[in-house]
Amino acid sequence: MKILRIRVNGLPLYKEPFDVSFCAVQRVQSNHMNSVYNLFGNIYVNTVEAFAGINASGKTMALKVISFASMLLGAMPLNADFIPQILGENTKVEFDIDFYVDNKICHLYSRIVKNRNADGSNVVQILSEKLWEKSITSKVNKTNLLSFDKIAPSRVRDSSDEYLPDDVSIMIAVNKQIKDKITFVDLVAFTNVNLFFPEGGDIPTEIITLLDPTIEHITVENVNDKVITRLKFFNQNELVLLEPNELNVYLSSGTVKGVRVFTDAARVLKNGGYLLVDEIENHFNRELVASLIRLFTNKKTNPKGAVIIFSTHYPELLDELDRNDSVFITRSDKGLGVDNLNSLLSRNDMKKSEVYQSNFLGGTAPKYKSLVALQKRIIKSLEE
Repeated sequence: MKILRIRVNGLPLYKEPFDVSFCAVQRVQSNHMNSVYNLFGNIYVNTVEAFAGINASGKTMALKVISFASMLLGAMPLNADFIPQILGENTKVEFDIDFYVDNKICHLYSRIVKNRNADGSNVVQILSEKLWEKSITSKVNKTNLLSFDKIAPSRVRDSSDEYLPDDVSIMIAVNKQIKDKITFVDLVAFTNVNLFFPEGGDIPTEIITLLDPTIEHITVENVNDKVITRLKFFNQNELVLLEPNELNVYLSSGTVKGVRVFTDAARVLKNGGYLLVDEIENHFNRELVASLIRLFTNKKTNPKGAVIIFSTHYPELLDELDRNDSVFITRSDKGLGVDNLNSLLSRNDMKKSEVYQSNFLGGTAPKYKSLVALQKRIIKSLEE
C-alpha cells in the first residue's frame, strides 16, 4: 500500500485544510529515478519526504497527522493510548485519504469527532465513512489519478455494521482482503527519548560498525519470557543487560538512537513500508543522516519503494534531496500551514538550504525583531 494524498479539514491548529501529496508532481528525469518509485505508467511517488521549519512551525504536528491517517488506514482503534492526539474537542474532522493498493486507486473518506465523557476522558468516534475504488487502466493518468467522478462507493459505513467498533475504520474489512498491507513504523514518540526495544536476534554487524566500531556485537534473546541483551566491546568481557534501557549506560545517545532507527529502516526497506522520524538530526551528525536518507533514495537498497518521512530544523539536509516536490515547508502565522516547496519555488536548480535560510519563502527564519530585542535585553543585563 502506498499513500498518495492526505487531506484533513477541521484540525484545530490549522488555518487551512491540511493537504499533503506524496505523488511526484515534477517531471521525473532519468538522473533522478533513484529518489522516486514507479507505481504504474507515469505515476511515481517520492521515497523521501522532508518537513522543514523553524521552532513551533508545526513540523511535529504534521507528522502526527500523517501517523493518525496511517492508523486509520490500518484500522487501529482510535481510542488507543498510542494514537496521536490531533483532534479538537467536539469538533468534527474530515479525512480524505487517497492510496494505491493491489493495482487499484482508492479514496477513503472518514468523518470523525472527539467528545469528552462525564468522567473527563475523551472518546473518538467515526461518524461516517465511504470508500471508493477504481482499477488501473490506460485511461488513468496524472490529471485524473485522484478523480472518482461517476464512481459509486464500494463500501459505506452504516447502522448495519453492528459488530464494528465506533473507533475502528471500515478499512478493517478491506485489510483482510488486500495483499499489500501498509507497514508503518512511527518513531515520533521517541524524539526526546532514546530507547531500544529489540525484537530478538543479533543486531547486524554492519549497523554496529557504522555507529560504533568499538562494539563487537549486540545480541538479543528471550530467556524464560525475559528479554536479555548481550553487549560486547572488542577486548572486553561480555555484558549481560536485563533491561533494554541499560544500553544508555554503556552507549552514546547517537548509537542507541542509531541502533533503533537503522534497524527499523532495514525492516521498512524490506517490506516497502514507511518510516516516520521527527527531528532526524537529533544525536546524529549530518553524514549519518545523509547515509540514512540514501538508503531510501537508492534503488538497490530500496527496490520496493519504502518511504522515509522526517522533520528537520536544519535546511542543509534539504540539499541531500534532488526534488523540490519531496520537501514541505511548515510555517505558523495565525495558524499552522504546510506548503510543498515545488509550489513555492519554480526552479529546481537553486540550493534549497540557501533559499530556506534567506527567508525567501517567508517564515523560515527567526524573526529579526525578536533577535534584536533579545540582544538588547542581554546587553542591558550586562550593564546592571
